[in-house]
This record gives sequence, structure tokens and C-alpha cells, in this order.
Amino acid sequence: MVQSIQVPNPAAIQAKLEALRDARSKGLSRKYCLRLWSEFIRERDGHRCVDCHSRSRLSAHHICRKSFVEGAQFDTGNGITLCDACHREVHIGFNGRPDLKQPADSQGGEKLPLMERLYSILTDDGVERGLLSEQFYFLSDQLLGSLKKMQGYRPDTYFPGSRVEQAYLILAECEFGVRRALAEANGAPMTDKPLLPGGLYLVLNDDRGRPLESIVLQTYVPRSK
Repeated sequence: MVQSIQVPNPAAIQAKLEALRDARSKGLSRKYCLRLWSEFIRERDGHRCVDCHSRSRLSAHHICRKSFVEGAQFDTGNGITLCDACHREVHIGFNGRPDLKQPADSQGGEKLPLMERLYSILTDDGVERGLLSEQFYFLSDQLLGSLKKMQGYRPDTYFPGSRVEQAYLILAECEFGVRRALAEANGAPMTDKPLLPGGLYLVLNDDRGRPLESIVLQTYVPRSK
């Protein structure tokens, strides 16, 4: 069955965002601000599950958990509307406060492939509905930097697209340490450039067949600007 895309109401979305900004600027309670954040996310997403398009029993879900990157709890790009069934699915397994001294997702709470997918479908949804702007889908440098660090990249490593698309691309990367180990095992020079979806990793040899240089060829076209 083909799902129709509801025409968004930018004025209503903006009003919800202004209410959230006003409450935060006045230092109102975290609980109250999170309620306003939830109202904004559901308004922006057209009061339907972004994943399955159900309109019943909706919740605003933090894609990156508040306990993992606390500063991202009010980021507008860190929320996605999910129905009860889809929301339960993302919380299956460990759901406590993570031990940040352990490797990323070692406790199974972050569910990195699921985070990658949610940032991806949120990007597509914003593009399809003509809403993808930084204010409606904002992710802080802190959150993006944390994701890069988790994947083994420097905070200043460049990823294209809007901030939510960048989050998807960072999580879609092969962990940098794994890439390094594979390169060393094959005697290949290492490059620190990300290998985006569809990209090619080429190793150039000298005239004696010895690895000389590694080049990343990118074919990925950002879905957002």
C-alpha cells in the first residue's frame, strides 16, 4: 500500500520549536523542556511514525540516548517519531545507563546499526517533505564529534550532507581501527579519509608491485545539503 506524504505545517512546527527555545532560555525544568521537545518532534514528523507511518500511540524517541551524549537531549535532529511497536523494538535489550569506559555498544544498548538506520530514514523523510533545515534537524558538534570518536575518526573529519545525514554516514563507516588492521595485514598504505557508501579503496603499486599509495574514490551523492 502506498503511503501518502502529509503536507507539513511549517508555522506549527516553528511555533513548537520557539516554545522549546523559550523554555530552555528561561531555565525551566528539564522534564518540562523534554515534554516540549517531544511535542516538537511529533509535530515536525506529521504525527505519524516515520518508520511504519502508523498514527497511533506515538512517542518521540532519542536516536542517540541521553545517557550516552547528555548534551544531545534537546537536539532536534536527535529525535524521531515512532509508534508503540517500533519504539518497543528499538529498546529491546540493555536499556540502562552505559558504562562509557567500555567499547562502544559493548553492552548492546546503543544498537549502532539501528541508530544508523534511524538517522538515514529521518534524513529521507526531511528531504521528501521539504523540511530538512538545520533548525528542524539540528545535531550538535558534540554529538557528531562523539560519533566520530566512537568510530575512530578525528572530530574534524569531513562528512558531507546535513547534520543528520552526517550522523548516518559516520555510523555507516567501518570502524577506523578495523580498516587500519586490514591495511596493515595486507601491507597497504593507510588513508584517514572516510569510505562512504559505494566508495572504492584503491591501492596503487610502484613498478615493482609494492604498495605505494592508497586512494579513496567517492561515489556517494548527499541526499541533503
